[in-house]
Amino acid sequence: MNRRTFLAASVVTVAGCGRRGGSGTSSADAQRIAADQAARERHLAALGEFRVLPDARFATPPRPVNLRDVFPEVKPLQRQTVRLHPGFADEPPPDATKMGGRFWWPADEPWSTCETFHIPYVPVLQLRGDDAPAGMRFKPGTDLLQLLWSPRDHATGGPKPLVVWRRLKDVRQPVAEPPDTSAAFLGYVPVPCRLFPEPVLELPDWHTVTVTPLRAKVEAWTPTGGANPVELYQTELSAAPGTKVGGYPRWLGTPAPPTCGTCKRGMDYLLTIDTDELGRGNSWAATAEGVKQRHPNPAGLTLPEPGNVHVYVCRRCEDWPVTA
Repeated sequence: MNRRTFLAASVVTVAGCGRRGGSGTSSADAQRIAADQAARERHLAALGEFRVLPDARFATPPRPVNLRDVFPEVKPLQRQTVRLHPGFADEPPPDATKMGGRFWWPADEPWSTCETFHIPYVPVLQLRGDDAPAGMRFKPGTDLLQLLWSPRDHATGGPKPLVVWRRLKDVRQPVAEPPDTSAAFLGYVPVPCRLFPEPVLELPDWHTVTVTPLRAKVEAWTPTGGANPVELYQTELSAAPGTKVGGYPRWLGTPAPPTCGTCKRGMDYLLTIDTDELGRGNSWAATAEGVKQRHPNPAGLTLPEPGNVHVYVCRRCEDWPVTA
């Protein structure tokens, strides 16, 4: 496998839990960890028939209706997301856009540790700037986003995120191995996956549409075939499912975007980690050239209901804090 080498020292900005400490595990946690380990072994055994070649190509089918032809006023609402299409394959190099595995983390830098559970954060998603959506703002002077999280249940009911912004060229030598996960809930630890970024235009989901005239027009619309217009909009024409960066989140009900704990203002949607990469039951399942069979959840994640985690960032505050 080709691996690139970069020069100079690392400069890191982090936001999230604390960084160091010892570890402790309750009996209930130990039972869950054991169950997770058994489930992970079954998942790994099943993944063999879902292997994806490194040169595979993924493409989201065109929407069943071009809504801009029906309602021209949706054009300003369109945003670009990048669907990442995780696939089980040989692990990419540590400096690549990837899910899980070994990150482009300096060997001479202590690995971040959760101050609540005193266990290491785990690598979740690494995104290079050249794979990000057009116009996405990285922290000034950086070109690599690294999402980690504490792999236990926190106050939000799931893992707690940490984001590191780096410059690729500042890492002299990456760590040889990912962190120890023996005390982690493995449902929160992704199986290393190769990512196949695909830019896609999307619209806000139905619960986010606040332009009253558009809402009323969609409700009064009669689509070809007699489909329910609101259901068609929500499931087929709005925000894409799956693991993605930028664009719009998908809400199950009334949107509740978080407020920054520091400046008390609204935070920006950053990305989603999902457990259903196929968008089963609708037309979002991407075609995959050179892939025999796609697994809906190759990373083997078991996230709290509804099965995904939205990550938000505050770009107004100096340290760019994040929450999930």
